[in-house]
Amino acid sequence: INAEYGKQWYQRRVRAVYRSMNIPAPKRNIDVYRIGKKKEGKIRPIRMECQNSGDVDYALVHSKRLKISEYHSTVYLGPDRTREQRLEHNALVRKMKDLISSDPTKHYFIKDKRVCTGDKR
Repeated sequence: INAEYGKQWYQRRVRAVYRSMNIPAPKRNIDVYRIGKKKEGKIRPIRMECQNSGDVDYALVHSKRLKISEYHSTVYLGPDRTREQRLEHNALVRKMKDLISSDPTKHYFIKDKRVCTGDKR
């Protein structure tokens, strides 16, 4: 844990994010800490470990509510992925960006490890 902030500070921040999503924070203990090395100008993610995968799934399903949040609109929640999964997902994101640049009139998204398309609303 960073010297200037304690574990309780990070837990309060996580609970504030849950309030922004308008869902209850997990009742079980959660472990919260920064990952990565501190470097000037670099934002390090906060990792939250829940005792129950259902708590993680519930938060991920409701994470889209953060986009309209006044205080947490720049917060991104993502699942924990292995290195191979991250590489695979990054390749899909690159493919999706190429498709968007070639045809910006459609809506593209990633679902079930595939790039899908639909009409823009």
